[in-house]
Amino acid sequence: MYKHFIQKRAYRFRRFCRAKYAAFRSVHLEVCIGHVASYIAEKQLVKSKITNTLVCFVALMCSPLALFADDETDGFDIQNLSEVSVVAVKQQVAGEALHVVSTITAQQLQSFPTTTLNELLDYLPGIDIRTRGANGAQADISMRGGTFDQVLILLNGVNITDVHTGHANLDIPLDLSTVERVEILQGTSVSQFGLSAFSGAINIVTNTTDQRCVKAKVDGGDFGYFAPALDFRYNKNKWRFELSGNYNQSTGYIDNTDYKYGNLYFNAHCADSVTGEWSLQLGGQLKGFGSNSFYSLKYPDQYEATKTIFGALTWQKQIRFFSMESGIFYRRHYDRFELFREGVAEFPTWYTGHNYHVADAAGINFKASFLYNIGKTAVGIEVRDEHIFSNVLGDVLDEPKHVAGAADSICYTKSKNRLNINYFAEQTFYAGNFLASIGVSGNYNSMFRNNFACTANVGYTFDTDGAVFVNVSRALRLPTFTDLYYQSATQTANPNLKPEQSMTAEVGAHWGRKGFRVSLNAYYRVGKDLIDWVKAPEEEKWRSVNHTRVDAFGGEVMVGYKYGYWLKNLEVGYAYCQLDKDAGDLLSKYALDYLKHKLTVNVAHGIYKGFGASWQFTFQQREGNYTDKEGTVQNYQPVYLLDGRVYWQNAKLNVYVEASNLIGQRYYDYGGIEQPGRWFKAGIAVNLDVE
Repeated sequence: MYKHFIQKRAYRFRRFCRAKYAAFRSVHLEVCIGHVASYIAEKQLVKSKITNTLVCFVALMCSPLALFADDETDGFDIQNLSEVSVVAVKQQVAGEALHVVSTITAQQLQSFPTTTLNELLDYLPGIDIRTRGANGAQADISMRGGTFDQVLILLNGVNITDVHTGHANLDIPLDLSTVERVEILQGTSVSQFGLSAFSGAINIVTNTTDQRCVKAKVDGGDFGYFAPALDFRYNKNKWRFELSGNYNQSTGYIDNTDYKYGNLYFNAHCADSVTGEWSLQLGGQLKGFGSNSFYSLKYPDQYEATKTIFGALTWQKQIRFFSMESGIFYRRHYDRFELFREGVAEFPTWYTGHNYHVADAAGINFKASFLYNIGKTAVGIEVRDEHIFSNVLGDVLDEPKHVAGAADSICYTKSKNRLNINYFAEQTFYAGNFLASIGVSGNYNSMFRNNFACTANVGYTFDTDGAVFVNVSRALRLPTFTDLYYQSATQTANPNLKPEQSMTAEVGAHWGRKGFRVSLNAYYRVGKDLIDWVKAPEEEKWRSVNHTRVDAFGGEVMVGYKYGYWLKNLEVGYAYCQLDKDAGDLLSKYALDYLKHKLTVNVAHGIYKGFGASWQFTFQQREGNYTDKEGTVQNYQPVYLLDGRVYWQNAKLNVYVEASNLIGQRYYDYGGIEQPGRWFKAGIAVNLDVE
């Protein structure tokens, strides 16, 4: 009988230091592991004349591919490690040397005690999430004392901001488990957004890794909460695919706060050395939710149903120092609003029927940039068409148009169309550790004609992971169709509104080393013609107006630290904002109703053998006041919130229990609309590899 023996090989290193990279140094292999900002990569590309290298790096990951025998010495094999494998991912929202960009990574997404994007963003100090419906039913997002219409929302770099109303900006057709990271820019950048990002931008990035897996999860909890999700990822040769779907429902934490919604999302990506990188996105969402007093405390039996369809095809190509990118996109958002919910409330005689709207945004864009010895030149243009059919918003139609899926008697009686042409040019200069850029942007709108903006930025890198910057920028936001035309029992719009304008100056810095990171900034914004809905306490209706001038002053500070398994993340953030305009005798619905103070503390830590926990504490103080259900004017009170999650996980399984509002705080994001108390949830997620 023959016996088989397995001979183990041992490798001896003659020189070995105490550093983590000692094994690589001993075989004279230079390795870089860490964060490389885009501007550093661009300067290095020009300096070294490398022609086939990506110009933007966020993470460099290296691993030895193989070991090859060379000769033998003293009975031991002397081995040479192979070349380093580099994986690059482009950060899409802005250059870090000129802005403070916050990024929520996939690791943080898994540990946060949240199941929706709305809740996740609320853990950041500079962001104000004002919730009406729980768990993604409906929420408004604002930054730096701005309104919910002033934040640009992107999905993989594609603008999906709603043209009807900012209330629908977070109707995004994907589950949080599909998201790889979230990039948050507080401020503007003309090369990315033109004039549109009035107070900031949120970019949601889905899977960019070459994985073959199936991810499944199911959550359940109080108030009839049930949320299953499935995500399938596959790659073959130069292709990468992802298909995901999820469903979410609850019977509601108080009367008429029930909801149901489902998402379906598909992404196909092709990376070809000849034709470039192609990406196709398709998504859809169906949603319906009880809207207890959402838009008026006088009517608690409101209801809303929405449908969202989204599609985009994008292309990128790099030829030596010249890069190009282009895309086409389309988004349709359908909305039916019932002031009196069918089958629940009785219709008064004066109520003529529900509101129906369908808003379309479609466009095409092109950007190009060229790198050379002293910097980079970038230009771009976007043509975007915005249209709405409605029985409330717009100009009267010559012939009514039937509402699809509704009774024959229900028609759109009004419509409005406007064409946008956005264009920009930006010049960036590199000089040693200094970086500077200047840009101009223009917008032609068929309703508001020509408007222009500009930006100037100067940055200095004092360390490989540290920079300081100063920037000045002008921005502009066009009124939504709701701002211009909405008429109801509680609101009267002004069709003569002017676009909002602002000039912002900002100074900031960020630095990181050995698990420690810190960022801070301060800004001053001069706002002109800011759009708001106001009324006197005794009046029935809100009306849309332009405030003559509203100045904002504030800043954000973020300090973080991580240390292995026992302290995966510790982050403390604080945001302050002060507006110089008081509402006076008027009640302000949005523009003067802002967060003055917000403190967040996020802690994620290990416990024992796969067990871990994360905790999020939030304090916020909102300025402004509101009229309660009894007609009394009330000031917003301080809010203290504590959320937590305890979990066990390994490579394939994650089991967790979480709770929101553990303190049981009674609070309001919008005056009189009560938010949930303690809400317990539990779930299980499975991650299986696919061959």
